[in-house]
Amino acid sequence: MRKLRTLLVTFVLMYICLLPVGAAEGDFVVSLEIGNPIMRVNGIETEIDPNRGTKPIVVDGRTLVPIRAIIEGLGGRVLWIEETETVVLILNDEQIQLNIDEKTALVNGKEKSLDVEPRVINERTMIPVRFVAEGLGLGVAWDDDSQTVFVVKNSFEHEEYERLMKAVPEYFGVARVEINGNKPFFEDYEIIGASFEYYGQLDGIGRCDVGFASVGKDIMPTTPRGSISSVTPTGWQSVVYRGVIDGDYLYNRCHLIAHQLTGENANKRNLITGTRYLNIEGMLPFENKVFDYIEKTGNHVMFRSTPVFSEGNLVADGVLLEGYSVEDKGEGICFCVYCYNVQPGVRVDYSTGDSTFVGTSFDVYRTPSGKRYHSNPDCGGRNSYGTSIEDAQNAGLTPCQKCVK
Repeated sequence: MRKLRTLLVTFVLMYICLLPVGAAEGDFVVSLEIGNPIMRVNGIETEIDPNRGTKPIVVDGRTLVPIRAIIEGLGGRVLWIEETETVVLILNDEQIQLNIDEKTALVNGKEKSLDVEPRVINERTMIPVRFVAEGLGLGVAWDDDSQTVFVVKNSFEHEEYERLMKAVPEYFGVARVEINGNKPFFEDYEIIGASFEYYGQLDGIGRCDVGFASVGKDIMPTTPRGSISSVTPTGWQSVVYRGVIDGDYLYNRCHLIAHQLTGENANKRNLITGTRYLNIEGMLPFENKVFDYIEKTGNHVMFRSTPVFSEGNLVADGVLLEGYSVEDKGEGICFCVYCYNVQPGVRVDYSTGDSTFVGTSFDVYRTPSGKRYHSNPDCGGRNSYGTSIEDAQNAGLTPCQKCVK
């Protein structure tokens, strides 16, 4: 019987997969409260199951919901095969097959175990939402206080790219610049006081999209980071510039959301080709700030990291970082900065990842956070790097009274 059912489902899927399907454009946050027939989609109330009053329930500690509204809202497809009592969920390149009253499912063809089996209640198929959300690559959070589950998708759209590029100045010798008055772009419905992490789909040429999380202590790692060398981000090249770059290597496999925040290792949706300067001088100070705040307070921080690619380039021009502390409404953490994916002394070809040494004969020297420029690199300290006097002055720096004459 199991073999016959598998053949039937396979035949139906061969047909359904020929039909166009893809995720809906834009960001998506749906919240469902246990025992409430109303859900919120991007802050707007709507019925979960129109005119039926179907409500999410908890069975053996797992939240079961009628999943159709969520999947179709994302632009996916839900297929019900009556003969085998099979539910098939399709979104992007992800596919989940579940059978009523069975604790084994197929996720992209691989068997996975469920804690709670799907079941039919009041003529509605109820599915464990966390299992489905994670299987489809979505973010999912559970707020125990309000008995609410959140399902999250995020993406960086062309309109957002255009607006950002109008606000970002050309690189002028600083590792990062504040954007939008240093206020993050989070919508109210995106601010969630329960932990989750989400990593966007790779695009058609393998480039990362958004990394988005509500970071809490419960998802921070308790073990050291593992190897990430198995991942080759777009534009990756192993290039050494000894004596020019701290650490010698031009590129790092750069986490969009740092390992210290969510514990991700070799996740190809979370790693881009980033210069050492981007990784250490641009992003790390903000990652450390978020980590220290959460360790001290136990609060959550909304954290979004968006790589910004021009046209068909394989290497990102930079990364937009946003942070906002949830429980204190931004009092502890609130930033919106663009970090440049550059390396002083090296010219990067963003279309390929190739690079050229352009020399270290600079007019003056400065540090990422310093207020002055120097003629002696040792005067500025260990993190000094070269720049032109024009760029230093454009950045608002003043001459060091000790070494600049």
